[in-house]
Amino acid sequence: MGAKNGQQKDVNGGGWRGRCALATCVLHVLVVAALAATREDLDAALDHKEDAVRDFKESLESAARDINLYNSTCEVYSACSAELRDPFCNFNYGNTRGCGCNEGRTIDARNSVIKTSPKLGASSYSVKRTACEAKHINANLTRLYSSMIELGDAKWLFYGSKDGVLINFPGIVWDEDIGENTCDTTYDARIRPWFMTGATGPKNVILILDTSGSMATYNRIDVLKRAAKAVLDATTFADFIGIVEFNNYARTYEGLTTLARAMPEFKEVLGGFIDGFNTGGSTNMISGFERAFKLVDDSNEKNYTTGCHTTYVLVTDGVWDSDPTSTITERQETHSDEHFFVVGLGGDVDAQGLKDLSCKTGAIYTQTNNDDDDESGLQRAMISFYKYYALVKTLRKVEGYSWSEPYESIPSIWGPMTTVVAPVYDKSREPWHMMGVAGVDATVCDLLQNKVPDPTGSTRTQRGCTCRETYTYNGDTFSGCTTTNWPVPWCATSGNCGSCNTESVEGGCWDDCEPEGKDGVLQEELLTRASAWCEPDSLDKCALEALRLSVGESKCGSSEINFEYASCTDADIANYSWAIDGPQDPGSTTYTLKSVQSSLKGTKYDMNADECECDDTMQPTCACAAIEEMMKKKETCNGGDCTPLHMGLFFGIFIPCLFCLFNIIRIIRRKLLNRAPQVQTNIFVQPQPQVQMTHHLTHSGGPSVPSMPVSYARAQPWTPAQTAASLQGHTYPAPSQPNYPKV
Repeated sequence: MGAKNGQQKDVNGGGWRGRCALATCVLHVLVVAALAATREDLDAALDHKEDAVRDFKESLESAARDINLYNSTCEVYSACSAELRDPFCNFNYGNTRGCGCNEGRTIDARNSVIKTSPKLGASSYSVKRTACEAKHINANLTRLYSSMIELGDAKWLFYGSKDGVLINFPGIVWDEDIGENTCDTTYDARIRPWFMTGATGPKNVILILDTSGSMATYNRIDVLKRAAKAVLDATTFADFIGIVEFNNYARTYEGLTTLARAMPEFKEVLGGFIDGFNTGGSTNMISGFERAFKLVDDSNEKNYTTGCHTTYVLVTDGVWDSDPTSTITERQETHSDEHFFVVGLGGDVDAQGLKDLSCKTGAIYTQTNNDDDDESGLQRAMISFYKYYALVKTLRKVEGYSWSEPYESIPSIWGPMTTVVAPVYDKSREPWHMMGVAGVDATVCDLLQNKVPDPTGSTRTQRGCTCRETYTYNGDTFSGCTTTNWPVPWCATSGNCGSCNTESVEGGCWDDCEPEGKDGVLQEELLTRASAWCEPDSLDKCALEALRLSVGESKCGSSEINFEYASCTDADIANYSWAIDGPQDPGSTTYTLKSVQSSLKGTKYDMNADECECDDTMQPTCACAAIEEMMKKKETCNGGDCTPLHMGLFFGIFIPCLFCLFNIIRIIRRKLLNRAPQVQTNIFVQPQPQVQMTHHLTHSGGPSVPSMPVSYARAQPWTPAQTAASLQGHTYPAPSQPNYPKV
């Protein structure tokens, strides 16, 4: 009887376990189905962030009208301070030693902090104005943050002013070293990709860099290298870039004949090219410009550009061997939306000659200080072109949003981030003035895990083509995407789509592959939104004169053949100067941010996180896995040569049981989102057309693009040349996945 009873008990137990297992499987299937993201989920998530940045932007614009600097103290803490106004440990911001490694990081969710540095050159008036704006919008930022934290997606909200001063919310101690002259003094909001994206929009950027013998003086070549790479870092995946090095002759990387999309892996390659510069020879500036023009022309022919503005930035320290003026002016007769910027480097530059060149060609000239190690000054001079495009946006009253590529934030807490940005204007008078750029973060792992739908259909390419299932290249058979003889994955394409007339590829057509899986879906959507605005345009002569004054140079004054500068009145220039620089200090404003200077060690602000473990209950719950993968990637890097792991691996470590937790979180978020009030506004957002997504490294004789899919056609039709081409025989290492820059 005992044995039988025991057997009966075991049977019943087995039945219970069987039913439970079946129920678990059914629940798992239902949960997975419920968690399957759709395009509507992704749109809703990105739109939610755009609503937040719109709210942020409008608050700042209201502050510009309402603040009174002279009747307010506007006491705001510096980000480089040993204390915050209302500190508390928040588990959503990563564990630190100051919070016992188990309660998060010390932040201030009720107040902003201001990040500035003496190296920015921002006046006391500018810093106080930004601080007063932060104080004025504090209640709105707190409300905005609270509404997002309930959904688990509140991260940083920030604003960079035209002078590089940063508002950061929630408040945080920026760095362990909080000294005024040592606390991350090189940080300049204006040269960060998110700021450039919001202020300028998509653009082609060609750096024309002087490596003649005189560049060896005072190690100027080293300063140029570091500054040029900083400019590369300030470009985003919505931009196309190219570099021309010149002395006796002009060269591009590996003989490239086209620009390429500013993807992280390509910028890393160009950074290595810059590091290899050696000095010697003369200053053949004509050769440099002719090579740059050919680079752009070949890119236009193959449709490897933004289809938008083109910027040439010349950096030189010497007297040219032959005057390039006629070379440029002849170019301008047939290319109206190309803009020129000239940077004089060091104390021995022929300043007058370069100024004359600028006046005759409508270029903007800037010169660094006589200190030949003025790296920060050179960086600002090299990106002064942002003021040009910001002025174009301002005069056209361009509103709307843009998105950054995924990047590593400071501090790095949640893995890769992406940011939605919007230009902020002072609309108190005509013309408007662009005050700066506002941004709201989103965590990439959360988007990929919960918001991005799975890709559908066959393998797609950057221009919407379909990869052939199998194909031959140079007699070898391939399936799917390959990196053979090319720095990024590519495939043969079906139909007359992509780069065609390529005899070595079966069918004649090929294209770059999209990143695989959800990464590709997210990249396509972010890039589409980032590339929405483009209105090719030029500024008139009086706007150019105002820009020259804004960057600290003198006006041209006298008229040139194509530029009647003498007709500009003082009122004309003052009007444009307001649009560029905004309100100026009418007196002698003095202002100091609140800051406590003491050691952080042993305090609640001690941010040493090396001994702390990531809390996997932190929102989003994928953050710990994401940051772990980033750390693994860094540990495997050898001398900067590393292959980052695919972001899809972030989520491979999650076991099926966690789907239940994610489903609960998703339901709660949806309910809260449905209860959140919907803000209506009349803000104008530019339409978002489909865009080409290519980042080829195209060599001499490289492929042409005779046809584009209808869905990817540009607003302004382009007819490419029908030239034969073939994939080049260069051998490249396997391409890396995105290497996220710090922002």
